[in-house]
Amino acid sequence: MQQCVLPALALLLLSTGQSVPQQPEPAAERTPPLADWEALRYGMFIHFGMSTYTGHEFGGIPATSAEFAPTALDVDQWIRVAKEAGMKYAVLTTKHCYGHALWPTKESEYSVATSAAPVDVVRQFVDACRKHGLEPGFYYLLGWDQVNQARMTPPEYERFCRRQVTELLTGYGPILEMWFDIPWDMGPESRRVLADLYALVKEKQPDCLVLLNQGFADGAEVVARGPTYRGEAAGDEPVLLWPKDLIDGEVTLPPSGGHDPWMKVEGRTYYIPMETCDTLARHWFFLDHDALNTVPTLYGLYRGCLDRRANLLLDVAPDRTGRIPAGAVRRLMELARVIDDPAALPLNLLHGKAAIASNVYRDDPAYGPDKLTDGDSRTRWATDDAVTAAWVEFDLGADTAFDSAVVTEGWNRVEEFAIEVPDGEGGWTAVHRGGKIGGDGALLRFPAVTARRVRLAIQRATVGPTIWDFEVYRGARN
Repeated sequence: MQQCVLPALALLLLSTGQSVPQQPEPAAERTPPLADWEALRYGMFIHFGMSTYTGHEFGGIPATSAEFAPTALDVDQWIRVAKEAGMKYAVLTTKHCYGHALWPTKESEYSVATSAAPVDVVRQFVDACRKHGLEPGFYYLLGWDQVNQARMTPPEYERFCRRQVTELLTGYGPILEMWFDIPWDMGPESRRVLADLYALVKEKQPDCLVLLNQGFADGAEVVARGPTYRGEAAGDEPVLLWPKDLIDGEVTLPPSGGHDPWMKVEGRTYYIPMETCDTLARHWFFLDHDALNTVPTLYGLYRGCLDRRANLLLDVAPDRTGRIPAGAVRRLMELARVIDDPAALPLNLLHGKAAIASNVYRDDPAYGPDKLTDGDSRTRWATDDAVTAAWVEFDLGADTAFDSAVVTEGWNRVEEFAIEVPDGEGGWTAVHRGGKIGGDGALLRFPAVTARRVRLAIQRATVGPTIWDFEVYRGARN
């Protein structure tokens, strides 16, 4: 059984006969801060930092501080977009796997202070949130810090994290939530470290809500993980990811019956609401070759969270200029219109229709043409690598009128494509021709046509094309 390690103050009080102050605990009832958080329902997760510039989420290649170099940083734009999208709060990655801090921390030179853009991004974020009426929250990485953790022992790194968290909670005013990532990677005393960190947050800001990321779990229970340090095993007894005020599901919805916030942990019952975090695109940080999820997929995610009694924290990644790209803004606004009026949800005429393709990657049905229209933006049609021209054909079942389409590509391989219908003579005629597709999924308009079959023809690609989604509409959706 893991021993409880008392802090020095507690040992001193015991030796003098004074009572030991109790460690704060999560709420056993639905407190006003928890109720207020639940009422927010929809927020923006903002992944921005060194990984934006290296393309490596987990700090896979070395990077100097100077490589953080936004050329047109506009934090206010992030929050304006969030507000226009109907979001009520935002959570910023203050420190991610590179360990590079988005504020001028006193604990390390590896921060914005020594970067090519020496501005306090955290300050601008908090100020923008308050200006536009959103509640600000902070993401802070505990384990897997590739720079700071790598040069410290577990006790040294714990003190480092505590000092940085103190800076964040004493320098920027009231903070809605502290979103701690990789909490099990704090060494052999991870359980005690998490309890002391929770106490620190409550000491600095009693109403700030603590979330310990437990990964791809549905939030039905508080999970335990084997303790590690820098990814290496650091003990045999699993660490319960506790205490915390909020439970999460990373790209995972609550159970089909909905999240029950009345949760029993170690024999006591607590009130712990849930937050699902997921992505607008396919990755957390900006990548040139990334692709946006479709409106039906995103609306399904939104409704899946709210209907199952969880908040949705939707990740939106600013690009290397320091702004949210135009395609992402457009997709958020499309989603906002559907949230306001579900009747506006576009109906993909190809959904559920029979499909054939000229080539499928290794003949694997996991990459078959039906994946283009299955309502899941994480599945895709892909061809063998050597294929540079291919087609996928859908049978609508009857003559059907349509006048627009959306195609979303992965890895930016397509150079030329066409949307085609039968020409009545055994061949095909193009109703739309295009060059590069990309991942934004912009609406392609063309004169109305009536046909039973429709084909997406990739006429030229640099290497085997990957297509995430293919949508066909009657009546332009925007």
